[in-house]
Amino acid sequence: MKRPQVEVNTGVAMRANATRSLLVISLVLLLAAQVLASSGGPPESNMTGESTVLTGCNCHGSAAPSAASGPSKEVVVSISGVPSAYQVDTAYDLIIKVVHSSNTAGGFMLSSNGLGTFSWEDGVDVRPAEGNEDPESSSSTSGDISHSETTDPAEWTITWTAPSSDIGDVTFYLAGNSVDGHGANDDGDAWNLLSFTINTPSSTSAQADLTTRVISVGDYQSLFVSEPDAAAIEHERQLELAESVFTTGNTLFFSSLCVLIVGALFQREILERKNGQGPTHLAKELAYPEGLRRGLISIVMFLVGLNWLANGADAYLYAPAIFCGFWAAYGVYRTVLSARAEPVVKDIL
Repeated sequence: MKRPQVEVNTGVAMRANATRSLLVISLVLLLAAQVLASSGGPPESNMTGESTVLTGCNCHGSAAPSAASGPSKEVVVSISGVPSAYQVDTAYDLIIKVVHSSNTAGGFMLSSNGLGTFSWEDGVDVRPAEGNEDPESSSSTSGDISHSETTDPAEWTITWTAPSSDIGDVTFYLAGNSVDGHGANDDGDAWNLLSFTINTPSSTSAQADLTTRVISVGDYQSLFVSEPDAAAIEHERQLELAESVFTTGNTLFFSSLCVLIVGALFQREILERKNGQGPTHLAKELAYPEGLRRGLISIVMFLVGLNWLANGADAYLYAPAIFCGFWAAYGVYRTVLSARAEPVVKDIL
């Protein structure tokens, strides 16, 4: 028996619509991926296919995602604890900092061309850079490393262990980016590049100077002399205004709701007493577990609300929790009244 032509056409149309929807969603996701910055650490290659640690993270900055954005001297990238020359199998603690006049958060990417080993303590926002993951360890790698989460302030402590033999000079490349924390690669983000060399143990500096040094790049003057950005100031003002409207709106909404509910409860209690009414009878074998359950809910909600209040949470968080505690306590009161109410014929039947 042949299916009606209408059903066939409907099925074809549905499949075509589903295909078009899938294509549109895929296109939107691809476009969105180009807009968002890599807050979990930059990729090994930037958006132009070049090495991120050598040419910079062009997913941030005033011209992003164009490679023309270039490094910014307003970003001061520094690394301290660097020896003039390394000793074989010796560990050196390095501190990386990224500083900007208006931004405090940032990230980094560091490479030693695969010479020596990087390691870090648990809890530090550092990870092996993409493509350099070590399946045997999540806190050390011989490849490049980067931030795992945007850090505020932008400072990381890592350890570099020198090679187990004299393999000559070791050159490092460091890229640091400073972000405004708005979650997008806008004009408030900027980055800078730094490179340096640690000499071989056989060099003259290895015997002449055993102290460590601080190496940095960027204009320190820009950290203290900076012109306010009118657009950035307005953006911050709008964010504060939006947060204020959200907080105030929630507070007023829950306050009004609580007043209406409490008023309705008082009205019901007054009318019940005036008309000689009350809650219907509830058998004690049902009333006891019901009252116990509501009592436990009341205690838990009181504890949660008071804990939030003590920790300085917003009113729209702790106030509803405390109100729910009172609501459950009122439920216990109503359960007691139901248990004490005289049964009527329908309750007995």
